[in-house]
Amino acid sequence: MFPIRQIFIRFKILFLLLLFLVSFVHCKQTPKERVNEILSDSHLSHEETARQVANALFGEKLKEVEIIAPKFPETKYEVYLGFGGSSALTFLESKQYAERMKLELAVSSYRFLQSTERVPIGKFRMSLVKPFFIKNGEQRGTEEFEIFRFRTQADQIGALPGFRETDSFRTDRYDEPTEDVKEVLNRIMENWTIELDHFYRIEVK
Repeated sequence: MFPIRQIFIRFKILFLLLLFLVSFVHCKQTPKERVNEILSDSHLSHEETARQVANALFGEKLKEVEIIAPKFPETKYEVYLGFGGSSALTFLESKQYAERMKLELAVSSYRFLQSTERVPIGKFRMSLVKPFFIKNGEQRGTEEFEIFRFRTQADQIGALPGFRETDSFRTDRYDEPTEDVKEVLNRIMENWTIELDHFYRIEVK
């Protein structure tokens, strides 16, 4: 009887563990769901809305947030986002890496600006900050560098064809932006003013 009781207890523990895992998976919100929850809070200020949306969208990839409030009623917020990642590894060629990172920046800026459309944002700047391997004599390590930065006007981006009508979160089964999203992304990148571009200095080995 004792072994049977032990088996029953272990089965019960395993069942409860599986139930917890299933509940956790179902309760975990997507970035879009988290953003919608933030936008539904009418008590948040414009600045807090923008800040919380940035954190909800990018999580650990968000390196810096700077929001400058308008000084006069007719002016708008200025927003700067530092965006990146924690990995210094890539399996892409140098040119592919630059194109991929610019696309990721475009997707990120599109989702942020579409999500914060009700926030009166004027100048919008965004940087790509990534860690790289550094060798100094016998010492090795990683340091973060700003390798790309652009600026644009949020109201100009918001007026682009397809900006409002297209779901910026839409992806295919490979988690790539769908064709209609890519069309908007190309228009967004055409409106960038490049302030910094150090992709040419990156040597991928």
